[in-house]
Amino acid sequence: MSRIRVSTALVLFVLVTPLMAKSHIPKKHTHAAIKTYVQQAATFVAKKGADCAALNEADWSSGDYYIFVMGPDDKTLCHPTLVNAPASSIVDANGKKVGDLLVEAAKKKGGGWVEYVWPRPNTTNPVPKSSYAVRVKGPDGKWYVVGSGGYELK
Repeated sequence: MSRIRVSTALVLFVLVTPLMAKSHIPKKHTHAAIKTYVQQAATFVAKKGADCAALNEADWSSGDYYIFVMGPDDKTLCHPTLVNAPASSIVDANGKKVGDLLVEAAKKKGGGWVEYVWPRPNTTNPVPKSSYAVRVKGPDGKWYVVGSGGYELK
């Protein structure tokens, strides 16, 4: 009888533990929620480096929300579609140099916001987007830009 209880407990542990993993995805569609999301990701990058595979997992990435990371050379390391893109090549539909502006915003004390237009994932129509970026030193001693954004934030 005790073997059955132990087996049942083990099966429940294996099934429930992934569900208990802390999701970092913003719960509200606000500037404050995005800023908290980016700060959590910056802490992660400071400890573990630009682990794009981990940042692409469900506890960090879902729907419109994802974390982007730019390396010390200002090239995108982590992003759903812009991997290896130099910051200078990231421009919105209105010609705004979004990549360069994000790098500059990240260098400000406490990070900064950039407002621009960008299509939602899997669409082509640009809509207003606000992104927050911070600069963080990774475990390798190099500086990274960590950020995220939200479409039509409240």
